[in-house]
Amino acid sequence: MKVIIAEKPSLARTVVQALSGKEKFDRKQGYFEGQETIVTYAYGHLFQLRDMGEYTGETAWKLEGLPFIPEKFKFRLKTSKDKAKDDSVKQQYETIRELIGRDDVDAVVNCGDSDREGQVIGDLIIHNALGQLKQKKAVYRLWLPEQTEDTIRHAVKTMKLDEEYQNLFHEGLARTYMDWLLGINLTRFLSVKLNHFMPVGRVLIPIVKIIYDRDMEIRNFKPEKYFVLESNAETNGEAVKLTFKEKYASKADCQSMQEYLNGQKATVIKVEQKDIIKRASKLFSLSTLQSRLSKLHKMTLADSLKIIQGLYEKGFVTYPRTNSEYLSEAEKGKVEAIIAKLNGEQPYLAMKDSKGIFDDSKIESHSALIITNKFPKADELGADEQLVYDTIKNRFICNFLIEDTVMSRTGMEIAVGKENFELKGDAVKQPGFLTYEPLTKKESILPNLNEGDEVAVDFRPVEKETTPPAKFDISMLSNYLKNPFRDELKEADGEAGEAEDDAAEYRAMLAGVEIGTEATRTGIIENAKHASYISEKNTKLSIEPMGEKLIESLDKLHINLYKEKTVEFSKLLKQVFHGDTEVQECVDFTAKELRSIVDGGAAVTLEQIAPAEKEVIGKCPRCGKNIYESTKAFYCSGFKAEPKCNFTMWKKDKFWESRGKKLTKAMAIKMLQGVKVKVKGLKKKSGDGTYDAYISMVDTGKWVNYEMTFEK
Repeated sequence: MKVIIAEKPSLARTVVQALSGKEKFDRKQGYFEGQETIVTYAYGHLFQLRDMGEYTGETAWKLEGLPFIPEKFKFRLKTSKDKAKDDSVKQQYETIRELIGRDDVDAVVNCGDSDREGQVIGDLIIHNALGQLKQKKAVYRLWLPEQTEDTIRHAVKTMKLDEEYQNLFHEGLARTYMDWLLGINLTRFLSVKLNHFMPVGRVLIPIVKIIYDRDMEIRNFKPEKYFVLESNAETNGEAVKLTFKEKYASKADCQSMQEYLNGQKATVIKVEQKDIIKRASKLFSLSTLQSRLSKLHKMTLADSLKIIQGLYEKGFVTYPRTNSEYLSEAEKGKVEAIIAKLNGEQPYLAMKDSKGIFDDSKIESHSALIITNKFPKADELGADEQLVYDTIKNRFICNFLIEDTVMSRTGMEIAVGKENFELKGDAVKQPGFLTYEPLTKKESILPNLNEGDEVAVDFRPVEKETTPPAKFDISMLSNYLKNPFRDELKEADGEAGEAEDDAAEYRAMLAGVEIGTEATRTGIIENAKHASYISEKNTKLSIEPMGEKLIESLDKLHINLYKEKTVEFSKLLKQVFHGDTEVQECVDFTAKELRSIVDGGAAVTLEQIAPAEKEVIGKCPRCGKNIYESTKAFYCSGFKAEPKCNFTMWKKDKFWESRGKKLTKAMAIKMLQGVKVKVKGLKKKSGDGTYDAYISMVDTGKWVNYEMTFEK
């Protein structure tokens, strides 16, 4: 008998469904039991590292004792402010431990998500349980690149020993220890210095820094006016736009050249036209998919990740948190099956055995994010789910389409005296993949001119103004985090071709030259927003006053955890993954950096942040005390009183999330006054369309509920 420990209940149900053809499963309390297999589950992380106070016995935050480096890291069962949730965690772990300890169980299977975090989640549960039971049993790893029934059944038959994934586990532990050390120590150090809670971390700091730097560039930018010479005169009824390359400080400065150009004969000296085959964009990694969804559909990272993860858990797409845009050689059979299913009776796709698609050297753990051979039924997906699924599906189709995408490219050279002007134009001759991913910019079609034709010119000075750098947006941030030294690499490589650039980027990524990972970036960006360091509006990112204070304080304390240092940490973690560095070496390196930071900043005095006066949102309907706002809720100030008042209106509870909304401050203020609030654009359960409703808050004395009415 083997026990499979799934990371979440939903995955456990999927595994049971996949194996139900071979054995019958009975549902028990916290697990499913078959004749040969028991499937149980965790709730994500069941264990967490102990807090600093649990080692020292002290609760007050102070500079003395920093940096704190435990002699041995200790884990405990995860706790929160929700006692019911904590009880569930404890009960489920005890269930798992009892199952592992059964005499008829001879094998335990880690079925965490197929990534570093899933490895750590499963291994910590298994190691702790076997340690407490003082038993030794065979431990296997169920690695699922996708959650289709066929894949699960095949993976169960071909499971490897868990020890083959120990480098991944060790990297996960090293990352956990490193981030705990940096987060705990630097958060306390800065918070005490500034007399204000300042959460910081290894990846959060460079995220805030790059947005700070860009906003400072924009803030300090001084526009400058200049003039260029442009001609838009018509020839044969078509305007021919020519722009002289020089920039001039004033109209007077360009007068001489203007007179020269307008006094010369303008002649078309070269026209070249050729057809070129345009290649489809590479398959998606998580970050490139999220960037596209953000750019084209203004979808936030948190929203897109939630939808993509949901599609994966339903078995419609492959593992999402991948950093590769390539498929492995071993996946060709799978791809052929998907192509055959998409083709139906009228083939429009064909297998392409290309290094631009299949390349093992550019895959670390997971290949590109594609659709599986399990297709959703009509109306099975909500509107946003369908949009994301179609985006992934269309990119797959683009890469295997039989019809080429042909662009008609025209180059034209016009001589005006001794000065030559080059014009370029592109037009679609055969759409190919552009049917599925249309061009985002208009075609540029040149005037119908031939070699030897004379062209009318009328150059005039046109006033222009230098523009500030663009605001950082989600897509730019995602690209920056994936390769923070991309610009430097391009400068160093000079005229390197596209293939060389791609190879260099993948070499850098596989060596750890990145900030954060595909699995963690979205959450950390959200944390930076929750801490009021940055804000997002229509995918554009801005630094907030608290973010400015953070970066300026780090600079005054000479704490450099910007991209260079963060990448140094990442490269060290990657060495653990490759088995070239021990976990303890990562801990020692981090401890050394922390000692240097604390020693260097101990004597530096920072201007402290004055406590902000809390805004009263309303009065508590239960006890009459003030209601205040936190990052996640509107809560009663009587939560510390005797008797305690637990009145809380969560911004993102099931009621709001299921309808695609969150509770805003304006809504909470009105509801606390007993007013019905009109909310527009509530998402239908089917996901197809929205509706409007009046919503009021109903307090039962124990729970906060909401009531909808539909008034004309």
